[in-house]
Amino acid sequence: MSKLDIKQILLIFGLFCTLSQANRPLNILGLFPLNGFSHFQFFHPVMRGLAAKGHNVTVISYFPDKNPPPSYRDLPLREGEILMNSVDLKTFGSKKFYEPFREFFLINEWGKRVCNRTLHSDALIQVLEEQQDFDVILMEQYNTDCLTAVAHRLKAPFIAMSSCSMLPWHFERMDMPSMTSSIPTHFLGESESMNFRGRLANWFVFHGMRLLYDIYTTPATDALVRHKLGHDLPSVGELSKRTAVYFVNQHFSLSGAKPLPPTVVELGGIHIQKSKPIDSNLKEFLDNAEHGVVFISWGSMIRAETLPLAKREALLRAINRLKQRVIWKWENGTLEHKSDNLYVSKWLPQREILCHPNVKVFMSHAGLMGSSEAAYCGVPVIATPMYSDQFLNAAAMKYRGMGILLKYEDITENSVLRSVREVLKKEYMDNAKAVSFSYRHRPQSALETAIWWVEYVAKTEGAPLTKANGVYPFYYLSRFVYYTLDIYFSLAFVAVISVLSWRFLIKGSNSKSEKLKDS
Repeated sequence: MSKLDIKQILLIFGLFCTLSQANRPLNILGLFPLNGFSHFQFFHPVMRGLAAKGHNVTVISYFPDKNPPPSYRDLPLREGEILMNSVDLKTFGSKKFYEPFREFFLINEWGKRVCNRTLHSDALIQVLEEQQDFDVILMEQYNTDCLTAVAHRLKAPFIAMSSCSMLPWHFERMDMPSMTSSIPTHFLGESESMNFRGRLANWFVFHGMRLLYDIYTTPATDALVRHKLGHDLPSVGELSKRTAVYFVNQHFSLSGAKPLPPTVVELGGIHIQKSKPIDSNLKEFLDNAEHGVVFISWGSMIRAETLPLAKREALLRAINRLKQRVIWKWENGTLEHKSDNLYVSKWLPQREILCHPNVKVFMSHAGLMGSSEAAYCGVPVIATPMYSDQFLNAAAMKYRGMGILLKYEDITENSVLRSVREVLKKEYMDNAKAVSFSYRHRPQSALETAIWWVEYVAKTEGAPLTKANGVYPFYYLSRFVYYTLDIYFSLAFVAVISVLSWRFLIKGSNSKSEKLKDS
C-alpha cells in the first residue's frame, strides 16, 4: 500500500471520527431544585425538547414528566411541599416602601432551605455517585448559586435559567450593563420610563439588593456546599462567573429592549405550545359569548377561594352587571351566588382560553407566564399584582398600552366595572395586537434557540469566545475598574489640581501687581 493510500485512509478515518463525535447524543443534566410549579413551566419545555432531539437528559426536580420521551430520565426531589394553589389572598394589602427588602430576606431564607434539601437529596447523591460525564448542565439561578458547586464537582460547563427577569445579582456575572435609569429592577413596579423618584428608588434597590446578596446569601451558601461537597471548593460567588449562557424568560416586545450581551438569551414564551382541544362545555360557553368573554385567573400559586368575603361579593356583583360572559379560575369548584354569565373551574386551559377570539379582557395577577400568554394571544389585561415580579410585569403591560393597573386593595364593584370598560376600548386591543405580532414573529422559535445554545455550549466546552473581559475567565477587572470609577476619580483629580493651580497663579499674579503698585 502506498503512502498516499495510507494518508487518504487516515483522512477518511479522522473525518468519520469527527462526524461521529459531532452527531453523538449529548449527556445533559437539569438541576431545578425550587418547588414552584410556575418556575418549572419555563424549564420543562427545554429539557423535553433536548430529549426529543435524541440527547440523553437527566432532570432533578419536584415535577416528574408524566409522559417522558425515551431519553428523558427523572430523579424526583421528595422533600418539601409543592408550591401550587398555596398562597392565601388574605395576606395581601397595600405595598409598603420596605417591601422589596422584606422580600429579599424571604427568598434568601427560601434559597438556603432549597440548597440544603437538594444537597442532601437522594436524587443528587445518586448523580454524584454515578460519576457520569455530562457535556452540559442546565440549572435554575434564582435565590441561590448552590448548584454551581455541583457543576464544579462534575467538571461540566453550565447554563443558567431564570423563569423571571434578571435579578440584581445576575447582571455582573454575565457582564450585563446595569442601566438603572432605564432597566427596571425585578423588585419594583417601574417601567422603562421612570421619573426622578422612580430612578432613585430603582438605583437604591438594585445596588442594595446586590450588596445584600454578597453579604448574606453567598457566605451562607458557601458554608452549606463546603460542608457537603468539600472545604476545597471555591466560593459560589466566583463559580457563578463561570455561567456560560443565561436563559431568561423575557422578550423585548413585552419586557422592553435591553443591551444584552450574546450570553444572555431571551426565551420568553417558550412554555407556549400548540393549542389543545377545549372541554366541550367550556368551548360552547366561549363560542356563544355574543358580547365577548372576560377571563379571570390569578395563576397556579394563588388560591382565589381565599379572597376576603367583601372583595368576593364585590367581584360577583360586578360580574352580574357585565353583559360579557366571565370565566373564573376558582379552586373550590363551587361558588355561591354565581350568576348565569359566570363559568368557574378549579383548573382551566389558560393559553387556549386567551387565544380564543371571543376573549376580550384578561383579569390577571400579572404573573410572567400569564402575561406572556396575554402578549402572545393579544389580549388586553387588567393587572392586579400581588408580589414578586408581578409589579414589574404589570408596569410593562401598562407602559405598552395593552393593560391597566387595578390594585388589590382597590378592588370594589365599581372599580372592577370601570376597569373592564376601560380596557374594552379599541386602543388597548390595538396595542395588545401590536405586542402579539412582535412576540410571535422571531427568526426561530424560542425552543429552537434554546437547543442551539445548549449544543453550542457543550461542543465549545463553555462557549469561551462569548465571554467579555469583566467575567470568567477574564475577571481581573475589579468593580472599581469595571464601573470606570478610576477614570472618574482621575478626571476629578485633574480638575481639582487645575482649579488649585489657576487659583495659585491668579493669587501670585495679584500679589505681584500689589507689590508693583506699592513700589
